[in-house]
Amino acid sequence: MGQLQEQSLEAEGSHSCQTAAPLEYSTTAEDIEQFVLNYLKEKDVAEGNVSAFDNEEEELSDPPKMDENDTLPDVEPPLPVHIQIARDVMERCIHLLSDKSLKIRLKVLDVLNLCVVVLQSQKNQLLPLAHRAWPSLVHRLTNDGPLAVLRAFKVLQTLGGKCGDFLRSRFCKDVLPKLTGSLVTQAPISARAGPVYSHTLAFKLQLAVLQGLGPLCQRLDLGEGDLNKVADACLIYLSTKQPVKLQEAARSVFLHLMKVDPDSTWLLLNELHCPLQFTPPHTSLRPVLLGMASEQQSPYASNVLQLLRELQ
Repeated sequence: MGQLQEQSLEAEGSHSCQTAAPLEYSTTAEDIEQFVLNYLKEKDVAEGNVSAFDNEEEELSDPPKMDENDTLPDVEPPLPVHIQIARDVMERCIHLLSDKSLKIRLKVLDVLNLCVVVLQSQKNQLLPLAHRAWPSLVHRLTNDGPLAVLRAFKVLQTLGGKCGDFLRSRFCKDVLPKLTGSLVTQAPISARAGPVYSHTLAFKLQLAVLQGLGPLCQRLDLGEGDLNKVADACLIYLSTKQPVKLQEAARSVFLHLMKVDPDSTWLLLNELHCPLQFTPPHTSLRPVLLGMASEQQSPYASNVLQLLRELQ
C-alpha cells in the first residue's frame, strides 16, 4: 500500500509540472504590465489614495452626451466673483458690529452699506445676510452714539431701497418708535438753539432722520397707523422757530406722505393750520371746523400753505 501511494504521488507531481510548464511560457510582457498596474491601483485603494485613480477613470470614461434642448432646472448657475466676495465680506463683518472700538464699528457700517449695494441684484444672497445683521444693526440705531447712529441709518436707508417687504414689519416694530421718539425729544432743543446748533452731531442726526424718513415710508409702504406716527413726530418741525434746514427736511417728509396717503395728509395739515373756512353746501349741514382755523399768526402757516399748494 505504501508503494502504491508513492507511485500515485509521483504521477500527480509529474502531471502538475507538465501542465505548469506551458503556462509559464505563455505569460507575455503585456500580462506582466497589467498585473503591475492592477497591483498599484489596489495598493492605492488600500492606502486611501483614490483621487488619482478616480481622475484616471474620469478621463478614460467618455462624458455623457446631452441634447441641446436638455436643461438642468435644479442646478443654479455659479455666482459672479464680485457677488461671492461681497457675500463673504458681509458674513465676516456682521460679528464686528458689536466691537468695542467706535472706529471699527463705523468702518464696518460703511463696508456693510457697500456690500448691500453690490448684492442688490441677488436677493437670495442679500436677504439671509440682512436677517443675520438686523439685531446688531438695530442695536447700533437705538443704543449707540450719534456717529454710529448716523452710519447705521444710512445702512437702513440702503436696505429699505433693496428689500422693502423684508424690512417693513421689522422697521415698524424695532426702529420707528425710537426714531420718532428721538425727533419729538430733540424738537424743543433745536427750536430754542442758536446758529451754532447746526454744527452739532445732534442737529446732523435730526437732519439725517428727517431726510430719510420720507423715502423709507414710501419704499416700505407703511400702514396708516405708522404713517400717523411719522407725521405727528414731524409736524413740530414745520414751525418757523426750527432751523431752516430742518423745516425743509420736514416738508420733504410730508411730500412723500402725500404720495402714499394724500387725503390723510391734507386733513392733518389743515388741522394744523387751515387757511380757508369751509361753508356747507346746505343750511341743514353743520359747518366744518378744522383746528386753528381762526388763527392768523401761526408759526406753521408758511410751511403748511406751501405743502397745500404742492398737494393741489
